[in-house]
Amino acid sequence: LVIICFALISALVMGATVYRSAVSVVKQQSTEKLVSLLESRTTTLNRHFSSIENNLIFHARSDLVVDALQEFQSSWDQIDGSPKAYLQRQYIDLNPFSIGQEFGLLAADDGSQYSLSHRKYHSPFVSLIGTDQFHDILMISPGGEIIYTVKKESDFAANVSDRPDMASLADLFGRINQAQSLSDQPRTLLAFSDFTHYGPSNRQLAGFVASPVFDENAKYLGVLAFQISIEAINAIMHVKAGMGETGEIYLVGSDNLMRSDSRFIGSRSILSTTVDTSSVEFAFEGRDGVHFVEDYRGIPVLSAFTQVDIMGVNWAVVAEMDKQEVLAPVYDLALFLILAGIAVILAVTILGYLLATDLSHPIVTMTGVLNSLAKNDLNVNVSVAERRDEIGQMANALVEFKELAIEREQLKQELIHMSQHDSLTGLPNRSYAVSFLDGIVRQSTDSGRQFAVIFADLDGFKQINDLLGHGIGDQVLTELGNRFRYLMQGRDMPCRLGGDEFCFILPDRSSTEECERLAKKLLEACHGLFTLADHDCRIRMSIGIALFPIHSNSAGGIMNSADLAMYQAKKGGKNSYVWATVQSEGASDADQASV
Repeated sequence: LVIICFALISALVMGATVYRSAVSVVKQQSTEKLVSLLESRTTTLNRHFSSIENNLIFHARSDLVVDALQEFQSSWDQIDGSPKAYLQRQYIDLNPFSIGQEFGLLAADDGSQYSLSHRKYHSPFVSLIGTDQFHDILMISPGGEIIYTVKKESDFAANVSDRPDMASLADLFGRINQAQSLSDQPRTLLAFSDFTHYGPSNRQLAGFVASPVFDENAKYLGVLAFQISIEAINAIMHVKAGMGETGEIYLVGSDNLMRSDSRFIGSRSILSTTVDTSSVEFAFEGRDGVHFVEDYRGIPVLSAFTQVDIMGVNWAVVAEMDKQEVLAPVYDLALFLILAGIAVILAVTILGYLLATDLSHPIVTMTGVLNSLAKNDLNVNVSVAERRDEIGQMANALVEFKELAIEREQLKQELIHMSQHDSLTGLPNRSYAVSFLDGIVRQSTDSGRQFAVIFADLDGFKQINDLLGHGIGDQVLTELGNRFRYLMQGRDMPCRLGGDEFCFILPDRSSTEECERLAKKLLEACHGLFTLADHDCRIRMSIGIALFPIHSNSAGGIMNSADLAMYQAKKGGKNSYVWATVQSEGASDADQASV
């Protein structure tokens, strides 16, 4: 009897130990999983806005934007009477395209200098907003007149101060304008306006990011502004992988209103749902952490929080999962332990000392496994998993705990890969290409070695999309990506920058002969016949080539040199490659090499 009682007490103690260890493991794993997901979304969000910043800086300094802003301003000044009334009538009131498609008008048929400039520059800017990042592009004169937009909404040709429902844009413009007289380095200024209901876009949610534009003599010409789409941010926040049935990650502004839609509210929750929780309060105090709290719906959740700074605008990033789902494995284990305890009591009563001895060893082993898992030792072996009794079921639960931790690490790596590669072709994207190029520039600067950068743009690709459909166009891009990848060697990296534009970073190619051979192979790869869905397609391509540090000694400069050379190839008849050359004062130009 003493032995039986001792065995029963031992079994109860072991069960309690296993339960406490399981609770600790589940809480720790859930916390680590939630923090990992929060960090992943925050990193992706920062990369998204970093890409927007890089795009804005690149275009604000490009010859295309500088020339366009100067010509639009000059033609604006030539309009008799009210430019606003005249241009809104020509491009909005008399626009033959349907509402929301006004940007399809290449130029008004009025013979004005403004329409000639519009015909010259409109198509490149339409192509630029063809991504989910931007809703519209605006050019604003130093006086606040919106002298050009792509979308041709009601803010076109207006002054930023004309309407109260354009106050966010007016404030953004005012900050940049004021900075030109106060800042010693105005070229570095970037400004961001938080999302609000923007009147000209039918009070849809809109945020703006803007930068000043200067000519080659550093004269202030005006402001280039991108109107940002909220859908891209929603897409980042709404990735469901790893969030279970009740998890969600969302953004909150300093006014305690949501800046991304809730997963559990059917209607639009941005700027309409208040999140007045301690998680948001702590985040805006600059604190990071995880705790149990009631969420904005009054439901107990495990909440992880941090703060993100987007160009001076602070948002709270909150990742939450219902407490019930977080602790579900613990509740299941508790029920299992209760049932197992009853079974152990009955078994010990019948079998006594022999069965007690048989149970003590695996329980001790599992306790050691749980302690190892609590210390995040994922290499620990659950050696008792081969048993088919209750202990074996407990071991299976431990295996699931271990697999969850491994899946979390795999998910993290997958999310990193998704953020760095183009989803259509599988090639590295612009963000990853810029980061890779920065590293190659640093290595080459230290070693004194040359390397090459090639920019390529498909000629007439829009006709394939228009005539055969975007599905065929996507297949062409995918096939081209495969062909380009086949031509690479060593550390060569092909990238898709967006649309039909590609970039090739060639760290180990430093001679003109190597670069020209590759350029010819790239052209030949495009010349090959594409047979897709019973359609035969032939593609042509324009290529620009630049060498580091001959044409530039910076990442942005070498990309710009190759880009300018590529545009020279297009101007020179397309379907060719052009070398960038260096002018006497150090600026890059291009000189065509026929194929």
